[in-house]
Amino acid sequence: MKAIIKAISYVLPKDSLTHDELCERFGKEVMEKIASVTGIKNRRRASADMCASDMAFEAACLLFEKTKINKDEIDLLIMATQTPDYLMPTTACILQDRLSLKKSCAAFDINLGCSQFVYSLSCANAYLKSKMAKKVLLLTGDTVTRTIHPLDKSSVTIFGDGACATLLELCDSGGICDFDFGTDGASYKDLIIPAIGFRHKKSDADFLETKDVNGNIRTNYNMYINGIGIFSFANKVIPQSINSLLEKNSLKISDIDLFIFHQAGEKIIRHSAKKLNIPEEKLYFKMSDIGNCGGSSIGIAIADAAINHRLKSGQKIVLSAFGVGLSWSSVLLEWSNDFIGAYTKDL
Repeated sequence: MKAIIKAISYVLPKDSLTHDELCERFGKEVMEKIASVTGIKNRRRASADMCASDMAFEAACLLFEKTKINKDEIDLLIMATQTPDYLMPTTACILQDRLSLKKSCAAFDINLGCSQFVYSLSCANAYLKSKMAKKVLLLTGDTVTRTIHPLDKSSVTIFGDGACATLLELCDSGGICDFDFGTDGASYKDLIIPAIGFRHKKSDADFLETKDVNGNIRTNYNMYINGIGIFSFANKVIPQSINSLLEKNSLKISDIDLFIFHQAGEKIIRHSAKKLNIPEEKLYFKMSDIGNCGGSSIGIAIADAAINHRLKSGQKIVLSAFGVGLSWSSVLLEWSNDFIGAYTKDL
């Protein structure tokens, strides 16, 4: 028996940051150039009083409502987020109570940004295969837009907010086959919020706005991304990761029916796909209308693909993510005929 994705749902905030709004902010010529690279024209944006846990809660409620799964059957709750409610306690514990899950349910957070969906799948898989859990509820969610300075065009033009809920259990049909992981901690500063945490010594200067050579404005409390560095990193490690994963399982690109990458931007995905000789029809995109939703982007894309009938029983699928850490992760799975369904709603 293998662990399968039994059902999946995602939610998005109704509020958007549109292409036209950013054209007014940065100029049409600048935005047309950025959009041609990222493929992103709209970004969903959480309100000031909406936390990642609120979105994850709604995604879980939608999943329970549609599937009629008994909450008491959930043995493990994983909450994957970089924007927790508090530094302490863990957000998963708060959600265990809010969702009225049983007190014997294990609950913990995973903080790994854009790689966290696949890493979380590996944890769910381990719990299920070792029989420490029979059903796992994996939640991912972030309000990354609230960490970005509104005049930082390197980030505000790309990222959106969203959350996803995934139910996993063991089944005879299909399932998770294998993983590939990697880490390059030496480059951790390429994607960072400098002043949040305990390593950085706080000062009043952290609140001062500074402008970089490209005209991006931010403070030390805002997210910084080295776009060129991340592009180069992903273009190197993702093809290596996927090739390694396929080689371990005696498979070729032609054996895979669908590839779903972290939805960081069209150019970065297409570059990796070109190096791997992946045909266009085997790529799935869900970002142009919602933005890069970080650690939820792959889950949202899976759900969207299922809703649009792109996933069929027996298909071999590769998911591959990269980002903060720097980290990367890929997983090979076979789509199960025991899959119940995929669902979505706006908040």
